[in-house]
Formats: sequence, C-alpha cells, structure tokens
Amino acid sequence: MKQYSFEDSNLPKVNANENLETISNNFFRSLFCTDKFEIRSETKRDKGIDFHIELKKENTPGNWVYTNYRFAVQLKATESVKANKDESFTLQIDSSNINYLLNNGLPAFYVLYHKPTQSFYFENVSIFLAVLHQKEPDWSKKEKHALRFSKILDDDAIEAIYQQTFANGILLRRINQYQKIPSPADKLQGILIDHNNEVYSVAENIEYIDQFGADLINNHYFNYIIEIEQRTHPRNNATLRFNLYSGIAYFHRGNIYKAMDLLKIAEKHSDNFDSGMQAALEYTLLNGKYLLGIITKEEYDTEIQKINDRKETGTYFQKEKAFYELSSNKSNTSEGLATVYDTVKNILEYEKNNQIRIIAYNKIISAESTILFHDLNSNFSYFIGRIKSPLKTRTYLEWLELEGKFLRQIDSLAESAHKCNFQIGIANLIIVRIKWNYEKALHTHYLSNWNKRSFDLSKALDEKTRKQLIFDCQQLDKIAESYDAIEFRENMLSCYILEYQILHFLQRDEQAADLCTKILNFTNAYEFAGLQKEYELIFTGNTAHQQFVNKYTTHINQIQDTTSRNGIDIYSPLDENFNFDPTWSIKDFFEFSFPEVSL
Repeated sequence: MKQYSFEDSNLPKVNANENLETISNNFFRSLFCTDKFEIRSETKRDKGIDFHIELKKENTPGNWVYTNYRFAVQLKATESVKANKDESFTLQIDSSNINYLLNNGLPAFYVLYHKPTQSFYFENVSIFLAVLHQKEPDWSKKEKHALRFSKILDDDAIEAIYQQTFANGILLRRINQYQKIPSPADKLQGILIDHNNEVYSVAENIEYIDQFGADLINNHYFNYIIEIEQRTHPRNNATLRFNLYSGIAYFHRGNIYKAMDLLKIAEKHSDNFDSGMQAALEYTLLNGKYLLGIITKEEYDTEIQKINDRKETGTYFQKEKAFYELSSNKSNTSEGLATVYDTVKNILEYEKNNQIRIIAYNKIISAESTILFHDLNSNFSYFIGRIKSPLKTRTYLEWLELEGKFLRQIDSLAESAHKCNFQIGIANLIIVRIKWNYEKALHTHYLSNWNKRSFDLSKALDEKTRKQLIFDCQQLDKIAESYDAIEFRENMLSCYILEYQILHFLQRDEQAADLCTKILNFTNAYEFAGLQKEYELIFTGNTAHQQFVNKYTTHINQIQDTTSRNGIDIYSPLDENFNFDPTWSIKDFFEFSFPEVSL
C-alpha cells in the first residue's frame, strides 16, 4: 500500500498574519489580571472592535463584582514595521474605523503588538482624535490617517485605563438617571457636566439655592453659590430667590456687574419678597451702585436711612438701625449703647449659628471701641495741656482698666471663632485689634503733646508703640493677601486702607505712597468708582489721625475761647494731685453667649 504523503495533499495554507494575530491575542490577554478584568472577544462579524473589556471591582476584601463599565480595544500586530527615530511605530488607520470606535460611546483604545520586541503599545482614541481634529478639522473626509504608537502598555498604563473607564462608567450612570422619554408637555430643562464629571440637574440646582441660599450667604459660602449658579443653564424658570442669593454672592466676590444683572432680575418681582428679603435686595443694589459710582455717598446714606427707618426690615437692619441711633445720640451714649445691647440680644435669642453671633458681636465690639475713645477724649478735654503727665492721671489709669476688659472681650470672641473654625471671623477680629492699636497710639500720642492751642506734631512716637504698629502692618499685608486669594475684594481693600493710615501716621511716606498706588490700581481694576472717591479723600488729608487732630483742635479751641471769655486762666498748669472725677459710658461690657451646637 502506498504511504500517505502530506506533501502531496492540497490543504489550506498557514497564514503568517493569522499566526501573528493569534500570538498577539494570547499575549494581550495575559496583560490583564483576571480579578479586575473580564475580556470578551468580538468574533462574530467584527467591524473594528476586537475586545470589549469589562471592569470588576472589589467591594469588600475578597468580594468582587461585575460593574458593566467597559472599554473597547482594536488590536493591531506587526513584525515588519520599522521604528521611527523616536522609537515610536506608525500605522495607517481608516477613518471609518475611527468613527466606528467613536460611535461605541465607551472609552476606546488602539493597541499595537510589536512581535520582534514582544511589546505592546497603545493610544487613547479620544486623544488621537483631539490631535487629529486640531490638525485637520475635516479629517473624516480622508480615507486614512497616520497614528504614532509610543506609549508602552504596561501595568501602570493598564491601571490608568481602569481608572479612566471606571470614571466614565460613573459619569454615564449619572447621566442615565436624568434621561427620560421626552414628551411635548416637558418644560425645557437640562443637565450639566462639570470638570470633575459631576452631573447636575438645572432644576435641582435652582431648588437648592432657593431653599438654602440664605444659610449659605450667612456662612460666607459665596464661591459655592457661584459654582452652582455657573452650572445652572438653561434656567428660564429660575426663582427670584435664586437670582437674589446668586447676586449677593457675586457682590461679595467683587463681580459687581454680574451681581447687578442678577439682582435687577430679582428686583422686577421683589414685591413677592418678605420685608427682610426686600431690604437685603435694596441694600445690595445700593452698595453696587455706590461702588460703581452711579450714586454719591450722600445719596447712598439717604437711601440706607430710608431702609433703616422702616419697621420691618429683617434682623440685619434692626441691628444697623440701633447702631445708627447710637452714633447719632452723642448726648446720651449709655442709653444708646443699652439699646444696641438689647437689640442684639433680641435678634440672637434663637440663633443657633455661632458664626452669625460672632458677626453681630463684632459690631458690638466696634461700637464699644468708638465709645471708649470718645469718652477718653471728652474727659481729657477738662485738663489737656495743663497736666505734665496726663498718662499718669486717674482718668487715664481708669481708662486702661476699661481697655483691659475690652481686649479680653476681643480675645474671648476670637477663641469662639477658633472653636467653630470661622476663619473670616478670626481675621476680622485681628483687624479690630490692629485698629485699636492704631487708634490708641494716635490718641495717647497726641493727647500727651498738646501745646496751648494745638498739638505738637514734631514729637516722636515712643519706640514700643512704633514697633507694634510696624508689626501690625505686616499682619495686615498677610490678611489682605488671604482675602485676595478668596476674592474678598472689599475686605482686602479695607486692610490696605488701614495699613496706609498706619504707615502715614508712622511717617513712612514712601511705603504709604506705594500702597496708595496699589489701592488705586485695585479700585480701577474692579471698577469700584465709589470706593475710589472715598479712598481719595483719605489720601488727601483725611486719615483717621489727621481728622482727629483737626476736629479735636477745633473742639478744644472752642472750649478755651469760651472759658477765656469767662475770665478763666486756661493755660496755668494744674497740680499733679488734681482730682478729676471722669465719666464713663460703659460700666459693664456686653456678655457674649454661644450655644453648645455650632456650625
């Protein structure tokens, strides 16, 4: 019998490309850990995707689940393509295949197996398309495109693909929960995907700001409100409160024009607001108009007074009205201060937010500071220039005792701000303390150097006070930079204005001039025309210490002239044991209280 010979048989030929495909497939699968990936081959009528690879996730140790989060792979293989000079490899890719992968809707990757080196390279289809589109906007009209493979498909790359695919799966899930079958009755709504792939419903954003905007404003979460406002489009059905709170947030971030646009939308139907919200709207609009130079300071003050005069304007304006009455009631300071104390107590009776309490108490601190210096000036007017050592008198020593209590008030409030992590409140209290140092310095320095009819401005400031004020200027610089970083523009400018006045008082003219330029540059940049006019007055002879010198000199001269006409010798020195009984408006300072639960 003749032996069968394979050499003589007519059998299918072995295809080297098919061998290469098998080798590449086998090696490719081995790259992926079976714990984390389920590889599914596309074998039936493959049109450009070789694998769909599903992610697995370990929910608890040893407990893995299928996610249905997938990515697609088109696998290429070569043993003949030569490397480029940069050791990359170039293949021609059909435009039809690029479009096919894009239509998949999942992350997709081209993978190249280079047999001579047994290496895998990859490229993200989205990245390839972005580069391609930048070079050739009409890329789809060409049949093929060159793709350079330079990225090694190693463990780090596979982990990055896993994370990208997982994030994409989360994103698609978020989008799917908002998808619905449209009907003619549906109102125009939308979703937004931010830079973190968070998906938001416009309706939910509007509802959230409408409901919680007041609390967010009270807690100074202005940036958070702005972020939500910026991702809420289209919004034909935005509520009035949404526009109001968004406008207030933009105002506090120095974007006055944007604030005014939103507030004017809210103003169109402001008759639907309660009295407190109407007052807040009017107040913010007035401040915006003043900052932009649309109204003068006098017009602003007149309109604010109209708001304060109303019976129902909300807790903020109740407090402001009490402070206004205090400042205008010089003849009965104690009674005015008692009214302020009672008003603040009533407003805060049921307030659980400690940050709001600190803001209100800070106003009391400001009022008490003004009164303490007012009383010091009034008491000194009885013997100014006639006592050799005025800072050793009973009047000044009693005032120092009051100062000690007052500073302990500030420290107590700062400690409470620390406990509730109210950083802005802490910064504001540091500024209050610095302002106190400045005003104490100017009062004690000038009151100690009165010469007959005027202050002796040639006297040098004592070294200890000078060093303290220089340190305070450094602190103000840091706080101003912090305010600038969080876009609290007005707060930042307030720091710089106080620093300018201290530098001017210290006669550091060059530094003061540089800061003046810096402030004016800021007011120009943010178009704060109203503030610029106000600050220009300070820069032209109206610092706090200059105003004190001018006003107190006029006041004392009037007293001197009146007493001289009555035959009293106003220049003769008084005995060191001169026993003057001073009068103080504050006997007991306000007691701060905080609920145990704070925000």
